[in-house]
Amino acid sequence: MKWFLRKWFWIVLAWFKAVMNKPLDIPVPQAGQTLITPVPMRKAIPDLPIDSIVVCPPAQIPADERSASKRLFYDLQVRLYKSFSPMQAGLPSISADPDVALRGAYTWLHRRKFGPPVLPAEYLASPELGALAVRGPYACYTKKGADGRFEWDLLSLAGHEHHEGLLRLGAKVTFEIDPTQRALRAVRIDSVLGTSAPGDNGWELAKKLALCSATTHMSLVRHFNGVHLAGSAPLAIATRNHLPARHPLMRLLWPYIYATAQSNDTVTRGQMLPGGDFDTVFSYTFEGTCRLFDASWHASDFGMNDPVADAAARQVIGQGFDTPTEDNLAALFKPMHEHARHYLGLYYPHAAQGSGTEGLREDAAVMAWLDELNRLVPNGVGVTSGQVTLDRLARLVASCIYLVSAQHEILGGFLWNYQLWTHRQPIRVYASGEPEPIDVYQRLVNANYNLNVERRALIHDFSYLAVDELGRAAMQRFCHQLEGLQTAMEGEPWAVWKLYPRELKVNINA
Repeated sequence: MKWFLRKWFWIVLAWFKAVMNKPLDIPVPQAGQTLITPVPMRKAIPDLPIDSIVVCPPAQIPADERSASKRLFYDLQVRLYKSFSPMQAGLPSISADPDVALRGAYTWLHRRKFGPPVLPAEYLASPELGALAVRGPYACYTKKGADGRFEWDLLSLAGHEHHEGLLRLGAKVTFEIDPTQRALRAVRIDSVLGTSAPGDNGWELAKKLALCSATTHMSLVRHFNGVHLAGSAPLAIATRNHLPARHPLMRLLWPYIYATAQSNDTVTRGQMLPGGDFDTVFSYTFEGTCRLFDASWHASDFGMNDPVADAAARQVIGQGFDTPTEDNLAALFKPMHEHARHYLGLYYPHAAQGSGTEGLREDAAVMAWLDELNRLVPNGVGVTSGQVTLDRLARLVASCIYLVSAQHEILGGFLWNYQLWTHRQPIRVYASGEPEPIDVYQRLVNANYNLNVERRALIHDFSYLAVDELGRAAMQRFCHQLEGLQTAMEGEPWAVWKLYPRELKVNINA
């Protein structure tokens, strides 16, 4: 009875959040914004002992973003984590039958708002790591290794404090090309289990450990640290601090940065504080989670937000195997890049015509924006004020759009059809071989459910934000391009691994 009450209390709360969350009405930016001075996370949220990550202080959250109702709700939720936690020690493991486990956790109330996950074909039997290396969210980890073979290198996850009874995360999967099938095949996994190969007794467990490492890295490192803290937060701060309200670039970026400070502050408290989602669902203790975030912040790569350049850097294109996910992401990035190039060309015509950078480098606001981005984003954004051109700026702006829309979706809501199938991709790997306890799985379901709340769509007419008719027409043109791409993709067979323009959101607001 105690678990029944606890379970349903948190299910109702998750459902209530999903029902009450409505797409933001994004206002026109106003002049006279207060500057944001980022501080170490420890200073902003004293209960999070992390010094390397800098964030917007709560007192400096812009007035136009502040939502008293959301803040009060999240404060209540965090207090409830201590007084009536979603977790209950001593509960049994979930059913080994994935359908039974899902029915027990994903109830009729959840389904009133959002449909159940779809099982990817790669999970129908033993997980096909080679297929996952080129299709779906984990394709981003595939890269060419020093020996000429391909790999997922997730060994950086090792060395951080885990909960008792769990196998240590961190794995390196090696793939070889099957030229007849134009596919990759997993041939080796190095992990805490040692070296495993197909046919070995420990091969299936090694695959589970590799997938657990991949999904943990994706949720904690690539999504929350990479997108929220190391990507969108610096973008929002630099844009608000240096681009005037009527600057054309401010109007272009505004939908993508609006409400970022408020959202990041509230969800950081709900997920990263002791007893939050991260240390109760994933393998790491609170201390281990903090140290992982500290270490991975310094390794963040903003270049992941240009999928074409990123795929080239990982050397996965034109290597003798098909890359359907890379093709899908390149198709999404193309209209973003074309939009940024076209829009910026309207305001820097000499640079657009290839006659130098006249007008661009003289734009002090944009140069200051670039300087602060490179100061705040770990390892910079790949273009500086000293070597900016219109083409480089356009690619960076397109990457900013992709970061908030496509990248955030891939690493967040898109995992709905992958992360809940823990019989194939466990969220924790217990040394005993048992599946996750039912409280861990229930919290995983609720957390992923809330990642799919309704937000303002990328395919939306934001032309009211433009400073003139040229900008208005350019924004409407971008919307039409996305609609055209959506129509074209709908003419192809639907696939669970594909990301569609209609699924993209314009910002990361909670």
